[in-house]
Amino acid sequence: MARKAYAQSMVEKHPRPGLEPEITFGAGEVERSHHDDVLVISIQIANAWVKRVMVDTGSSADVLYLDAFKKLSLTKEDLTPMASMLIGFTGDSISLLGTIILPVTIGEEPRAKTIMTTFMVVDLPSAYNVIFGRQTLNKLKAVVSTYHRAIRFLTSTGIGESRSDLGESR
Repeated sequence: MARKAYAQSMVEKHPRPGLEPEITFGAGEVERSHHDDVLVISIQIANAWVKRVMVDTGSSADVLYLDAFKKLSLTKEDLTPMASMLIGFTGDSISLLGTIILPVTIGEEPRAKTIMTTFMVVDLPSAYNVIFGRQTLNKLKAVVSTYHRAIRFLTSTGIGESRSDLGESR
């Protein structure tokens, strides 16, 4: 009996962490099952609505293109200089203008989430304004489904969602 009491006193009791809701996609939620469209969403960056945000699970960087940067009324003085280069999947090197940390809000109230995101600003032509990479997706605890053309993420009030805009993704 003494051995059992000793063993019980050695075990510390910790409260169980709250279970997070499970993020799933159902088979019946597919609008068009035969597509290979890029996932393109809209978000808020620093209180401005930004369209043509490409969700790229293959990118390790979050990229803000200079045209969108300027439309946010930001200037090069707002940038933090960065001496490194951004390397594309084809091996090409891209010079960075700098980095900037901005608040990003995804989703719609009451299931919206705001996080601070570090963007690498580049001066290149692009069909997109922003590329969301793995860093932001992981901060959001996001689950991406290109098949369902949606991204789902945890918020304080449940699971939020942002759906791809069919017109923008083509």
